[in-house]
Amino acid sequence: MRVLMVVAALVLGSMGATKADAVGYLDLPLVNGNGEQRGGVHPDLPTDRAALEQALTDYRARGISPVRFKALLWHYWVIRAAEDAGVNLSDWDPQRTAESNRAVIFAVYDFYARLYLTHPDTLRWMGFANIGAPAFAAGMLDLGSIPELRWFATMLMSMQKHIFMDLGAMHAAYLHGGIEAVREMRDAGIIDEDTTKAWEDPAGAVMEFSSREQNLVIPDQFDRMRGRLLPPGEMVTYAITVAGPMPVPGGRTPAQYKPLFGGPLPAFNYADRTARWDFLSRDTIPAYERLTQEAVHRIVQRPFADRVADYRAGARLIDLLPFRSGVR
Repeated sequence: MRVLMVVAALVLGSMGATKADAVGYLDLPLVNGNGEQRGGVHPDLPTDRAALEQALTDYRARGISPVRFKALLWHYWVIRAAEDAGVNLSDWDPQRTAESNRAVIFAVYDFYARLYLTHPDTLRWMGFANIGAPAFAAGMLDLGSIPELRWFATMLMSMQKHIFMDLGAMHAAYLHGGIEAVREMRDAGIIDEDTTKAWEDPAGAVMEFSSREQNLVIPDQFDRMRGRLLPPGEMVTYAITVAGPMPVPGGRTPAQYKPLFGGPLPAFNYADRTARWDFLSRDTIPAYERLTQEAVHRIVQRPFADRVADYRAGARLIDLLPFRSGVR
């Protein structure tokens, strides 16, 4: 057996193989690319940053195409973002209850606030993400408190993690590695050329980053929520549209933006990707862009837990379902 091990070592050495090769960090599929399970993008990737950096350094030195270590590179920047946010990626599991994930949910959005407050002139999208987050977090907790609606809470938590793994990882790459780190993500196929160009002027990329979030990252998950049959996802997502106030000062609610027959209900479902982007791009994002830096500071500096409390609906979501509620 010892002879076989020596021979194997010699063969690997002659091929230029490394420890990273031996554990299979190349050509890994993105098993958890949508963030719906515990951990990072692939269960075989370690969470130890030093081990990840060693593998990346080796592959780069050997001229291996970033496409082959796409999962490793993406996982690395997710790990860096999680470290910056004070989140243990190994324990972040959207399949747990919303209440058990409360600390992670809040930590992520507090992280967004810190990034904006530290870099208000460049990382402006983070301010927008934090301002819009209380209603989203309240929806996770409210839906999670109703047994028959907990699957929808899981999907919202998955969306939060998916966005973090995408835009949060990009921000970590930019902060720790500059534009070249972002370009390596492009070369690996993690992000596209338009997103890469947006990072050349991140201060002016609120619309571009929001478009990526809404039109590339989470639309399929919203589609699955809306298509759920029991209970009817069409009703639940419409109730979210009705109940979800707009936290951006100067922005309209869905019902104010496009009322149904001129009444107090919205004429669209927020889960519809076309209608959602029309609403966000024409009303919500411009409202945020009109805010002064001081106004954004005042909002994001307020404790996140207090802002979530303002948007908690509790059993109100059930009351707002079309088959339970009348016109208000």
